[in-house]
Amino acid sequence: MLSLYYPTGSLIHRLSTWLKLLVLAVGSTALIWLPNSYWALLAVVVPLLGYFLARLPVRVLGTDLFRLSWLIVFLLITQLIFNEPVQAATVIARLTTIILAAQLFTRTTKIQHLITTVEQLAKPLRPLGVNPYKVALAVALMLSALGQIVGFIGQVRDAQRARGVRLAAWSWVVPVLVLSLKHADDVADALVVRGLD
Repeated sequence: MLSLYYPTGSLIHRLSTWLKLLVLAVGSTALIWLPNSYWALLAVVVPLLGYFLARLPVRVLGTDLFRLSWLIVFLLITQLIFNEPVQAATVIARLTTIILAAQLFTRTTKIQHLITTVEQLAKPLRPLGVNPYKVALAVALMLSALGQIVGFIGQVRDAQRARGVRLAAWSWVVPVLVLSLKHADDVADALVVRGLD
C-alpha cells in the first residue's frame, strides 16, 4: 500500500490517530454546511497551517499542491459551466480543503496506526457481521488512494506536456481514470493473494 507518511516528530505527528481521524471527519462534515461565499476560500488555510505545524518541508507541500492543481483546474471549469461563480468557489474550497486535510493526515499518520485505530473503532460492529480489519483496511486504502490519484493527474499532465500535446484542459480525465482502475485492480489482486478478498 502506498504510504505518504513523512516523519518529522511534530506535535501533529504525535497526536493520537483517533483524534486526527475525528478532526478530519468532523471538519470534512462541517464543510458541507459552509455557506456559499467567496470567504469559503479561507477554509483552505486550515490544512495549509497544518502542514506548517507538522513541520513538513515546503517541497512536500509544493508537491501536494502541484498535484492537486490539475484537479482544481478541472473542477473550476466544470463548476463554472454548471454553477454561479460564488457557488463554484465554495465547492472548490470544500473539496480542496478536504483533500489537503486528508493528505496532511496521511503525511502525519503511519498506515499501521490508522488500520489499528479504525479496527478498534469498528469492533462494536462485529456482532452485525462486520469484519473490523477489512473496514480499517478499506479506510486506509481510500485515504492512500487520494494521494495516488492526485499523483496520476500530475503524471498524465507532465507526460502530455513532454510530448508537446496541447489538448483541452480536461483531456487528462480518461488517462487518469484508466490509471486509477489499473491501480485498483493491482490492489485488489494483492489483497486476494493475501487472502483478504
